[in-house]
Amino acid sequence: MTLSLRHRLTRDLLLAILGLGGLGFVALYFVARFAVRDQFDLALQARAVAISSNTTWHTDGLHLAFDERSFPSNDDDQTPDFYELTPLGRSAPLRSASLKSTDLPRPPEFSGKTRLWNLTLPNGQSGRAIAFRFTPSGPADSPPEVTLVLALDREDLDETYTQLSVFFVIGSLFAIGAILWVVPRVLRKGLAPLDTLGNQVARINAASLSARLPADELPAELLPIRAQLNHLLTRLESSFARERRFGADLAHELRTPITELRLLAECALKWPDTRDASTDRDTLAIARHLEDLVTRLLDLARSENGRIAFRSESVELSSLITLAWQPFAARAAARNLGVNLDVPRFETQSDPLLLRSILGNVFDNAVDYSAPGEPILLALGIDPDANQVRFTITNRPALPLSPAEVAQLFDPFWRQEAARSDSRHSGLGLPLARAFAEAIGWVLTARLEPDGRLTFNFTGPR
Repeated sequence: MTLSLRHRLTRDLLLAILGLGGLGFVALYFVARFAVRDQFDLALQARAVAISSNTTWHTDGLHLAFDERSFPSNDDDQTPDFYELTPLGRSAPLRSASLKSTDLPRPPEFSGKTRLWNLTLPNGQSGRAIAFRFTPSGPADSPPEVTLVLALDREDLDETYTQLSVFFVIGSLFAIGAILWVVPRVLRKGLAPLDTLGNQVARINAASLSARLPADELPAELLPIRAQLNHLLTRLESSFARERRFGADLAHELRTPITELRLLAECALKWPDTRDASTDRDTLAIARHLEDLVTRLLDLARSENGRIAFRSESVELSSLITLAWQPFAARAAARNLGVNLDVPRFETQSDPLLLRSILGNVFDNAVDYSAPGEPILLALGIDPDANQVRFTITNRPALPLSPAEVAQLFDPFWRQEAARSDSRHSGLGLPLARAFAEAIGWVLTARLEPDGRLTFNFTGPR
């Protein structure tokens, strides 16, 4: 099952926050434990220093400067429960009354430096002890080095550990609950602009492509998406407009010949005796026009679907251009159109049939729509920087073109209003030429020169 963006973000954020929060709580718990233990150890060290400071050496052995009974009661957290003072190599150790004759255990590998460790007290309780060596003062000479071992009951320390554990467990559960409650709601609020944008897009249909998405209250991250969606809507609106125009133009192109056929058929049925050969010739001409129109539409549809079959072979371009121009030479001469051919010999790899069809459509447009008496310039050249072949056809249109009209030259069925009465052209020649050019990897474009002449650029690989 594919998860939504909200679910993925919720899952990932919860895992990240809970994971990091869990590590933070564990680290904080152990830091707190170490802090509590350090406080206990400081109290233990202070108690041990107090004992060592009050210990003196006499000729008869060690003495404490205070009576053990002067220690606070065992309920006091400062009570030294157990201690043992052992002179090295001299006399018997000095123990607290709570030890009686029992020795306090020394830490393993005790070298005389201060050492803290956990142990089991003689009364069976858990305790914590400190051990170190010092040299006592006193009236007697040559006091020996004394080892002090002091142990305290760690019941309060363990109780504090337990309280910390309970506190951190409760705190962790509360934090987890708060995270599970807050994160989805924060994400829902943070992703609300996406829902708003999605709802705005969902309301757009084929009848409302002119609508544009507003930028109100959109975060900066969504502004590029909004801009691209608006660009997409502009392109869709333009495409739908072209499709509607295509449908209207197609109906217009088909209506006239179909009406003519109907009229010819009605006349033939109504006055069969007056029918002559011209009727059949007109019918045949209309049928051929319809056949040509349908064939071009089919070729255009195949090209848009990438189903045009072509073969690649070596083509000598100058010969092909000359051969493609021959069918139009007489028409050009009849209209007093001069032709300037500048086509040096050059070979390329392409489909000769499609190339000739492309050139024929462009030549047909140039001959029929050029101003009488104006020259048509045909030039073939090489662009070494772009490694391309460039063929240009330049003529001066009989009807002036605007830049907007030049951009529509390759739209199916587009013709200037003044040229629509010309039944020889259906407005499919140039769109078909561009489609064929794209099929063989060439590019066919048109531009309006500053002096009003029209130039077709036909470029392809060398």
